[in-house]
Amino acid sequence: MKNPWKRVLALTMAVLCAGLPLAGAEFSYYSPDADADWYQAMLEDSHLNLGNNYRLLKLIERARSGERITVATIGGSITEGAGASQYSECWASRFADGFRKLYGAGDGSNVAFINAGVGGTPSPFGWMRYERDVVARVDDDDGLPDLVIIEFAVNDYGEVTDHQAYESMVKSILEQPNEPVVILLFSVFQGGFVLQSELSPVGTRYDLIMVSMKDSAYPHVGKEFTAEQFFSDQYHPTSFGHGIMADCVLSTIQASAAQTPSETDIDLDVAPVYGLGYMNARNIFGDSDVSDLVFDKGGFGHDDTNSYRNYPVGRVCGKNFHHNVLDGETPLTFTATFSKMLIAWRNVNDEAYGSAEVWVDGRRITTFTATGDAWGQSVVSFGYSSKEAAEHTVEIRMAEGQERKLFTITCITLVP
Repeated sequence: MKNPWKRVLALTMAVLCAGLPLAGAEFSYYSPDADADWYQAMLEDSHLNLGNNYRLLKLIERARSGERITVATIGGSITEGAGASQYSECWASRFADGFRKLYGAGDGSNVAFINAGVGGTPSPFGWMRYERDVVARVDDDDGLPDLVIIEFAVNDYGEVTDHQAYESMVKSILEQPNEPVVILLFSVFQGGFVLQSELSPVGTRYDLIMVSMKDSAYPHVGKEFTAEQFFSDQYHPTSFGHGIMADCVLSTIQASAAQTPSETDIDLDVAPVYGLGYMNARNIFGDSDVSDLVFDKGGFGHDDTNSYRNYPVGRVCGKNFHHNVLDGETPLTFTATFSKMLIAWRNVNDEAYGSAEVWVDGRRITTFTATGDAWGQSVVSFGYSSKEAAEHTVEIRMAEGQERKLFTITCITLVP
C-alpha cells in the first residue's frame, strides 16, 4: 500500500489549497478497523471517480455556513436499508449522519435527509417517482434536493429502457436550477453481480463522483471479513456491510472535496451515452391532474392502499389505479399524444389478483400477469413503443375471465 502518511499529507495540502478545513479530523468511520492499512486501501479503492468538485465545494460551503440543505438517496432495497439490523444502521442513514458531522453547521441539523429507496425496483420506477418521493418531501426554500445519490446498479438488469431512464434521471437532476451534486453508487451482490461497467459510463460522461463496492469491499470478502459478516443474504449487506458502504461513500466525498477545485461546472452539453428520451416524460398517478386529457378511470377508479410501503418513505407514489373485484369489465381509457408508454404495475403472487391487457388504438399490445416469485413490487413494462409520437387511444382492461379479480396500476408514463 502507499505510505499512509504521504496520503494524509497530500489530502491535507489539497484541502488547505481549496480553502476548506480538513474534514477527516472531525469524523470517525463506522468500522473499528478504519485505521488499518487494508481498510484505508479499501476506502481508496472505492473512489471509482472523484469527479468535478465544483458543485460539491459550493455545497459544503453552504452547509457549513448554516444554510438549510437537503441530501437524498434513491435506489433499491439496499438503499431502503434491507439487511441492516435496524434502519439507523443502513448505509443511507449512516451516510446522512456522517455528512452532517462532516459538513453541517453546529449539530448538523441544517442538513435534512430524504431516503427514497424502494426494494425490488429498477431506475425507470425510481425516475417515475422522483418528483413524489424526493422533490415533494424537500422543505428547503428552493424545494429541490442539493445532493442526490443514485443506487440502481444491482436492480437494473433487463430493465426495459436499456439505461435511458437511468441517464435521463441523472441528466434531469443535474439540470435542476439549484445545481445539485449527483453521486452514483454501485453496490454489489454476494455473487459479485453489479452493472457497474454498464452504468458507470454515464457518470464518466458527466464527470460525476462515483463509488464502487465491487472494487473496494468485495475483494476483501474471505480475507479480512467473511461473506456472512458482510452479506445478510445473497443480495443485501449486514449492518457491518452497510457501515462499510457508508464509509466508502463518505471517504469518496471527502477525497473529491480535497482535490484541487474545479474551475468550471460540469459540462451538460456532452452527447448522451444511452439516450435522454425519458427526461420530459409525463408520469400519471391515480391523483394526477389529467384535465387536459380525455381520461376515464373506468373500472380502475379505486386506490390500492396495500401498495408498496417502505420504512424511510412510507407509502410510495401516492394514489394508484386499482381494479376492485366488484368493478367488472369497464376499462381505463384515455387519449393522448406519445411515442412510448411505460406502465408500472403491481406484480402480486396472489390468486385474488388477475391479468390485465393493454390495448392501443383498438389493438391488444400486451398482457400483464403476475409471476411466481412476485411479492407486490411495482414492475415497469412497455405498454407501447414507436419511433414517432402520435395521438393514441389507450384502454387497460382486465383479461377475459379475470374481471372479478384485483389489479393495480401504479403509474402510467407517456414519452413525447
